[in-house]
Amino acid sequence: MKTEQQMEKVIKKQNREPFYNYYLSLGYDHKTAACLALFTYGEYRFRKFSMDDLYDALAHGKAYLPPEALKETNESRFQRLFGGPSYGCSSGTGSKVLYAPSGAPAKRSRSYKAMMPRCPIDEASVYDEADAYAPELMAPPTGVNPCPLDFAGALGFATDEYEHIEEKNARSTAADPTSTFRMTTNTASAGIVLNQLRNGRRIDRSMVRIEEMLNYFRYESEIPADDMFNLSYEIMDSENNRKYLYINVQGREEVKEHQNIIVLLDVSGSMGSNTEQTQAIIATIVSKLGNGDKISLITYSDDDIVELEAFSVNGYEDRIRVLEKMLSIEITGCTNGSKGIEQAYRIGKKNYIPGGNNQVILITDGDLNFGITDKGGLEELIEKKKKDNLFLSVIGTGLYNYKDDKLEVLSKHGNGVYRTVNSLTDVQKSIDEEYASLVNIIAKDVKAQVEFNPEVVENYCMLGFENRTLAREDFTNDKVISEPFGSGGYGVALYELQMKTGTAPADSGLKYSKLVTTGSPEPGTVKVRYKEPLEDTSHELEKVIETAEASFTDNLRLAFIVYVCAEKLRGSDKISDKEITLAKKLYAELGPSIREKDASDLYKLAGILEKSEKELGIGIQEEPFPW
Repeated sequence: MKTEQQMEKVIKKQNREPFYNYYLSLGYDHKTAACLALFTYGEYRFRKFSMDDLYDALAHGKAYLPPEALKETNESRFQRLFGGPSYGCSSGTGSKVLYAPSGAPAKRSRSYKAMMPRCPIDEASVYDEADAYAPELMAPPTGVNPCPLDFAGALGFATDEYEHIEEKNARSTAADPTSTFRMTTNTASAGIVLNQLRNGRRIDRSMVRIEEMLNYFRYESEIPADDMFNLSYEIMDSENNRKYLYINVQGREEVKEHQNIIVLLDVSGSMGSNTEQTQAIIATIVSKLGNGDKISLITYSDDDIVELEAFSVNGYEDRIRVLEKMLSIEITGCTNGSKGIEQAYRIGKKNYIPGGNNQVILITDGDLNFGITDKGGLEELIEKKKKDNLFLSVIGTGLYNYKDDKLEVLSKHGNGVYRTVNSLTDVQKSIDEEYASLVNIIAKDVKAQVEFNPEVVENYCMLGFENRTLAREDFTNDKVISEPFGSGGYGVALYELQMKTGTAPADSGLKYSKLVTTGSPEPGTVKVRYKEPLEDTSHELEKVIETAEASFTDNLRLAFIVYVCAEKLRGSDKISDKEITLAKKLYAELGPSIREKDASDLYKLAGILEKSEKELGIGIQEEPFPW
């Protein structure tokens, strides 16, 4: 008990309480939670120790380490900090480190401290023993001095990559009454944007996908009992005969009994600063496994390594074995992601569970600089692999050199969902609380189509979904792929409608044809098509929008607030001071249930409404911007 209390003091002193408490919340005991909070994979000091040994070493201070571990630590720590044969990457991205000739002055960049592995126990260890080897720990090998680090963060510029977003204008219902799009449950863009806000970094408009910002927040919707989806809508009045239409496609809850989870972890040099959150992701996944479930752990950098293959979890001790294997992982080399993907699918296919949940979970920053690196090649690779009936979900993490565009391609064509995680808060919300929707795919190729009635709606503008728009005929074409839904997942869409005035017939605007209407008073109809996870034939559901009369709840209030903030972060000219004023009013009206669910992130968004574009530093940047 004394040792446990002393260790908790160390955890508090090192500001590791949030991680420690999170691991406890997952069901891990004190010893495991303490080790995971104070130590992350990729550090070399305890690489060959069990969890018991690791805890004992932490409890007795650094001097407890055996002499043979110190020598390896001395050499490995230097490689981790300054590169060398097993750490540096010769590509133009990620970490590129060179050795200076013997006698050359040693120089460290301003980003040196950011690259240092975290030391959980300082010189005042639990028992105040002397840190005997600390002075020699950082000494480079004889005759070698480090050159400055050379990577995107040290240069002060970001090399992130996102798909270009081109906003759409309103469309006439008389000439084009249908709006067809790939429905999505993804929240990746929101994870990126909110992380930038939390850390006071600039936001480029290409980061802001409105539909994913909308999906990030939680709405009150009914879980369907029989159908695959529950379709609902709300309508809110605005000025000048305009209205806002909110649509929610809520998926049913369906969790398969047996799991075959393949975790594919990027351990290249560029992932060295992401170990805290990726370790929390893996520990969360492990905590969700039931008895008899299988987990495989594969790492990739220059090459791929199968750390665990179809390890069957049967009790707490088996979970600890998985975590010990995770803690032994090294970070080194460049990023041959395509080779890792091929290995993950091979392992998944070999250990396939009929009727079970067969899921690959890729954790990476997307900087694929070896093997197949272009988006077209990645799309072709995943299209071939998904024929094995395995699903690929992507968890993106990292800053400065984050390749969002490639991760979008992988998740879409891999029939999986895409989320970003850059903090413990992200892990709690996007992985822990929404784990079922991450790994249990209930439907694939989910498309939506809204048909508006020209006699009621004059024109419409879909807010977001710029890169998810489909042609009208794509809706019924089963060869056109879309995106999947996980268990209990939902997708939100928002429209701005200009309502028709007067009784004059709607004009088609065309030379050779006239519009023929039915005289219906309905504003429109929402349709959704989807396929069962292992089928190729679509099913269809529809919901009639029966009236244009305003009727809305906190769902639409929240969606409108998020939309206005997203447009403002884009530097868009689509919103005026009136929309901002309305968003502030709606924020004040939000009920406590909505506020409590997303308190921190919603508060940060609300702050955007009060700031000018100059204060936010938003808009299109002509050159890469310093962070």
